[in-house]
Amino acid sequence: MSENADDILLVKNLCNSFQGTPILRDIGFSLRQCEILCLLGPSGSGKTTLLRLIAGLEQEDSGTIAFRGRDIRHIPPHKRNFGMMFQEYALFPHKNVRQNIAFGLEMQHCPPAELLQRVEVMLHLVGLQGLGDRRIDELSGGERQRVALARSLAPEPQLLLLDEPLGSLDRTLRDHLTGEIRSILKKLAVTAIFVTHDQAEAFSVADKVAVLHNGVLQQFDSPEGLYRYPQNQTVAAFLGFTNLVDGSLDEEGFIHCLLGRLPFPGKAKHPWTKITLLLRPEGSKMILPAATTDPAILTVAGIITSRLFQGGSYRVTLQAGGDALTFDLPIDPPPPEVGVRIHLAVNPAAVIVLDQC
Repeated sequence: MSENADDILLVKNLCNSFQGTPILRDIGFSLRQCEILCLLGPSGSGKTTLLRLIAGLEQEDSGTIAFRGRDIRHIPPHKRNFGMMFQEYALFPHKNVRQNIAFGLEMQHCPPAELLQRVEVMLHLVGLQGLGDRRIDELSGGERQRVALARSLAPEPQLLLLDEPLGSLDRTLRDHLTGEIRSILKKLAVTAIFVTHDQAEAFSVADKVAVLHNGVLQQFDSPEGLYRYPQNQTVAAFLGFTNLVDGSLDEEGFIHCLLGRLPFPGKAKHPWTKITLLLRPEGSKMILPAATTDPAILTVAGIITSRLFQGGSYRVTLQAGGDALTFDLPIDPPPPEVGVRIHLAVNPAAVIVLDQC
């Protein structure tokens, strides 16, 4: 990845192993001031290891970690001025809310008057005003999460590292707090790296998303870019996409598949190369059979094998050309019942050629 003068964090060729087993392989990315990066991937993909390497809590085998243009690999964790927030929060049960938030400021030997002022600012920022004297065991899970966030932010870290900070909360509370966390970080102009295995969480918080799988950085992109253009089958599968269609490339550069004959959008490949296409589920709508004769319309036809009303859409699975394909169709007109053959027009923008990875 090329260097940019606006980059605050630059990771290059980073590798890490444990007892001879590779954990991270040749990781490289950059992050700009005030950006929020989410490290997204399944358990065991290397997300937390990467976070700990950046924090200085683990040692890399090779590669570079630079912050503000300075190699920080040999700087002890406590001298990097990075904040950390963990899933278990690690709050002090013998201290009240205000005392927990003040802990990092005390370690910095912050003057008492300034310390009190900054703690009050943090209490208001995370919506805990009036709860400063509460004991930790008197708080709900969401309130504890806010205390942990305030404690991490109070010392004004150069970089905030969050390791699955919402993992112990229920879905409703997580959905509510992800938006709040992003709003708070943006208000304070904090640069942050956020570890999660939850796609919705990553999309709600991040400016950039790095998808890790088996220690390899599969894709680094904006949330929208990641969803619209997953780079390969590994990323597509992790994002939950299942509509994978096989095709092949002819001598003239066209793809042959169940959608018909499509122009290949990328760099020319050898004729009859095998191609895998992804059809995003929201990119189709029902059409009348007569419209399928129009060569300008990409179409797919099949028998409905499953039909589920989802409120704002119908999730419909078709048996089409030997493939089971699932689509999220508009509620109007409602699709017919199971067993009926339907025709769909597919938006060309919802068809992506995937790398074979």
